[in-house]
Amino acid sequence: MRVYDLSVPVVDGVDWYRQADCPAVRVADIGSYARDGWRSHTVSVMVLNGTTYLETAAHIYEDQPTLDQIPPERFVSRAFVVKLEPCDQVLPAPEDAIEGFQPEVDSILLSCGWDRRMHARDYYHASPHFSTELQGWLLAHRPSILGGDMLSFDHPQDEQMPFVREFFRLGGMILCPLVGVEELPRQVTLCAAPMRLAGANAAPCRALAW
Repeated sequence: MRVYDLSVPVVDGVDWYRQADCPAVRVADIGSYARDGWRSHTVSVMVLNGTTYLETAAHIYEDQPTLDQIPPERFVSRAFVVKLEPCDQVLPAPEDAIEGFQPEVDSILLSCGWDRRMHARDYYHASPHFSTELQGWLLAHRPSILGGDMLSFDHPQDEQMPFVREFFRLGGMILCPLVGVEELPRQVTLCAAPMRLAGANAAPCRALAW
């Protein structure tokens, strides 16, 4: 069995959004082998800046469950991999529905190769985003977890986030950004295990597929 790690490594200094209210990742040594005989680190990382994260509908809707309230079995699911080719940074919808897909049970992982731009200055602001047709296609499927190797699902400059709002209203969870999705076979088992932060709507996540 081959296991794929789809998670972005946490690296000091990463700042995808370049906004004052979203500080850069900070990873610091607090011990050294030479001085202390051991080594350890402190990490300061915004869940939306610098690493893979899982986000719930509680991000927008206060009556939705937070991460610590979601049953752990929801973090493991069958996932279908859908590969897309962006046109002017817009992602089209597939021509056909996914045969055998179970809404609200199965997950979808989208790949457009944007992980190859990881940490580039335009990584967020030029991120591919969903066309109206792709939004409708995904809302019709209603995946339990929707993951992607792009950083933005709505247009990066659209603060209203119409797709994300509707997707969360239906109770789905978002997993992004991912790396290596284009290497996956068409169908995998996905395990997206976020940190169990009490009362949080999102947390860093180790995403594995096999």
